[in-house]
Amino acid sequence: MNNRIEKLIDLGKQVEITINEKQAEKLIAYMDRLLEKNQHINLTRITEEDEFIKLHLLDSLTLLKLIKNSQASILDVGTGGGFPGIPLAIMLEDAQITLMDSTKKKLNVVQSIAAELGISNVQILHGRAEELGQNSVYREKYEVVTSRAVANLTLLSEYCLPLTKVGGQFLSMKGRDYQDELAAARKPIAVLGGKIVEIEKGLLLQSDYVHVIMNVEKIKPTPDLFPRINGKIKKEAFPV
Repeated sequence: MNNRIEKLIDLGKQVEITINEKQAEKLIAYMDRLLEKNQHINLTRITEEDEFIKLHLLDSLTLLKLIKNSQASILDVGTGGGFPGIPLAIMLEDAQITLMDSTKKKLNVVQSIAAELGISNVQILHGRAEELGQNSVYREKYEVVTSRAVANLTLLSEYCLPLTKVGGQFLSMKGRDYQDELAAARKPIAVLGGKIVEIEKGLLLQSDYVHVIMNVEKIKPTPDLFPRINGKIKKEAFPV
């Protein structure tokens, strides 16, 4: 076992994430391939290995404690360089992970690396959440919808809850200063069919949390009005 793999396993133990040697090998291999591709296409701003391991790999894996079903259909909205979707796919081999992004070039790179490494439980979906959420092929079809996007929680909820199956969960990773966003999003989340069931602390680094995880349960169907077209979502107040 090389030093980097051993280090990842040890760091996982420190944050209560159990990673076996085979999983650690794939996670490190994915990092290596992605950083190599990142020299030609912008997939991540985090290029230092130790930071990548903590802020991409381990941070993504904090979602594992909230995913109830290890065989779930999982949609990663705004996956970018494949986070949190690819680390989850490596750890949850029986889950079916869909990586969604509006930038086809990024998706193609992530898909090619996944194929090279034998990560066979992923597929890509090119498009915008506000359009796919109004498409019956995708609407309310996923048991778990995740996002590490930087948009505010009200906006993310309108993107993600229409894609979440009733009885499923939307897991939104937000920064530490989430309280104002949460206060503004409570009514919109309820209108969209969601209910906030818990706010879980995410990855702990140097006595501080990188993210909190909003666990939103989908308790009823989303009204047909939502998601609105992108211009309305971004420019107009949520109609509550």
